[in-house]
Amino acid sequence: MRPASLALILALSPLPAAAIINGVPAGGELAAQTALIVSTRGASCSGAVLAPDLLLTAAHCVAPRANYAIAIIGGSAPQLIPVTRVVLHPRFDPAQFQTRRPTPDLALLKLSQPLPGNFRAVRLMRDPALPRPGDRFTLAGFGMTAEGNEKSAGTLRTLTLPAIGTTGGIMVRLAGGGGACTGDSGGPAFRDGLVAAVIGWTTGPHGRGCGNVTGATLVGPQFAWIATAARELGSRIGE
Repeated sequence: MRPASLALILALSPLPAAAIINGVPAGGELAAQTALIVSTRGASCSGAVLAPDLLLTAAHCVAPRANYAIAIIGGSAPQLIPVTRVVLHPRFDPAQFQTRRPTPDLALLKLSQPLPGNFRAVRLMRDPALPRPGDRFTLAGFGMTAEGNEKSAGTLRTLTLPAIGTTGGIMVRLAGGGGACTGDSGGPAFRDGLVAAVIGWTTGPHGRGCGNVTGATLVGPQFAWIATAARELGSRIGE
């Protein structure tokens, strides 16, 4: 990745999915399991730590041609860890936001070096069964707290929402007083302590926007691909 100021590289541009609206700052365990992804496109996303050198995120975050890195902030000086390989789910269709036909919006990122020791790997949901309405998911992401408020991005926030349904056996829909926004794409959605889904899109109260309904790709039905791709990248995950 070419050298660039962190302020420039964190400048956000709209993405199909999105900080957490009505969320609260996350700390401790969530902060150790979630990372901030930045790019030379001037966009940012979130991701879940699968191994010291491997992240799980949304495919639409890293499909465009660009250089990507993990931004480590909060220390004495910001640090960027370049992404060396991007592997998209083979059935991901970047046109899904136009066709409204969901595909597995997932990608793995191989890093040039391990993350600092304060990060630790998540555990993934393996059960392919679809969640039921009312099942609760805890979201984590580095996005905006209000649509268009770029200065609010870059802080990890969290919010717990109930499922209101599923789409195509691929995605879960979450809603109830808040939700994801720009920059939260790729962030983990936990259920029962496991990453059960990856944030993929959001709608506002009147359709487009943030904070109304959040869509996330379910991990259980895609676990076999995640595990196989991780092994092919030379990283061990908690299988």
